[in-house]
Order: sequence, then C-alpha cells, then structure tokens
Amino acid sequence: MGVERVIDGIRFQRKEGYAVCHIDNFSQDMGDVLRKELSAVCYGSAKAKSTRKAYTYEKTLTEFLERYETKAPDTQMGMIGELLTHILVINYFSEFNCVSPYFNLEERSIKKGFDVVLYSSGDNELWITEVKSGEIHKNKNSNETLSDLLGTAKRDLQKRLNENEISIWENAINGAKSVLEDQKDVKDAVMEILYDFEDDVAEENAISNNKNVILVASLFSCLTDEIGIDEVQKFSKKVLKANKFRDVIVFSFQKRTYQRIIDFLRSEAAS
Repeated sequence: MGVERVIDGIRFQRKEGYAVCHIDNFSQDMGDVLRKELSAVCYGSAKAKSTRKAYTYEKTLTEFLERYETKAPDTQMGMIGELLTHILVINYFSEFNCVSPYFNLEERSIKKGFDVVLYSSGDNELWITEVKSGEIHKNKNSNETLSDLLGTAKRDLQKRLNENEISIWENAINGAKSVLEDQKDVKDAVMEILYDFEDDVAEENAISNNKNVILVASLFSCLTDEIGIDEVQKFSKKVLKANKFRDVIVFSFQKRTYQRIIDFLRSEAAS
C-alpha cells in the first residue's frame, strides 16, 4: 500500500465505504500532478515508464486533446470527470492499483466496458468503477443532483455486471495486460480474477453480487452549494443494504467547472 498524497486546493474526507472530495481551486500542485501522471493514466505505467516517443507527456497531451475536441459537450464533461477520477484514486486511495488504461486501446472513441478497474493487492480483490459526471440538474441542489448521478452509476453498473457480454470482459483483460506488462505477479493475479469472471459470462452465469464496485459521482457546480458527506454515506448504506454487489465504495467529488482542466491541458500542449 502506498501513501496518500495531499494535493493543494483539494479537501478530501474518507470513511469506511465512502469518500467526498471538494476541489476548491486548480492549484500549481494539481498541475504538477497532471504533468507527472497523465501518460501513466492514459496508457498505463509500463508504457509511461518506457522511452517510446508515443508515450511522452507531450504526445499524450496531443492525443488526449484530439480525442476530446471531437466529442459532444456532455461526453467532454464525462471525459474530464473520468480523468479526475483516475487522478484522485491514484493519490487518495493508496490501497488500489489502477489496472485499466484511460484511453480506448483500439480507437479514439469512448472506451467500451468499465470506466476504471482497480486492484487491491492486500486482499487480492478487483473493484469495478463506474463514473457519472454532470452539472446541477434542473430545479435540484447539489445533494439532489449527486443522488441522481450515483443512482445512474449504480443502475448502469448493475445492469452491465448482470449481462452475459463477453466483450466487456475481453476489454478489461486486454486493458490489464497492457497496463501490467512489466508487473508479472500482479498481472497473473488480476488475469486469474478477470478470466474467472469471463468464464461465468461464457456459461451465461453473470451476476453482480460477487463483484466489488466503486460508484463515482463527478459534479461540476459552484461550491457555495457543497455536496455533503452525509448524503454520500446515506447512499452508500442504501446500496449495501440492497445486496446487489459484494462490496461498495461510494465516492463523490465536486469542482466548480471542468473548463479549468481542459484549459490547462490546452496551454500545456501549446507551450
């Protein structure tokens, strides 16, 4: 297990089964984190540590922006929400290794399957992560919008985990192979779990309640109306009580706008 990093401009609270993060400002520290981790997030640590030119920070920036600029606004917001999820999990959930790349490996379209796959080596467990991003919903406050986003994440992931769809697991397997190519022991452990789940799907026995999940709500709205940790705790208890998953972590974060992130990436690419 690593050590949680404290990033300037971020308030983070974590309890058993849930966590909340408020990003008060885009600090210089946050920019440094993005510079350091963007390539590893997008391609996996093995490629990021290589000397290949395709995986440099500069080339990764260009590739990210080419994927981003062609998407619809809602998809762009989702892309930034998912990117921030990767960054926050890496820095604040030290028990997890990310075993899925941010980029779709085959093409520049949105990645099929799971948003993020995490591995906890301490207990040899996988955690499937679903991220939903949004701005304040009409006639609702931050906590009400948060509940909407988390509810959508829960329903979508529950549906996907109960589908006998092999391609979803093939994508997860291929992504993990790419990310873990330089970590044989972890790779072997992760592959064993993923192949076991894929075997269940091949036998048309897919179920959600033997999977650990992380449900993430990424809310872009003014922090004068902050999401509350009590709301996240309440949602976490409700999901656990329903027994649709083996174990659950509910994670929500709030930032005023996603525009500052993309402005930073654009300025970095232009410099």
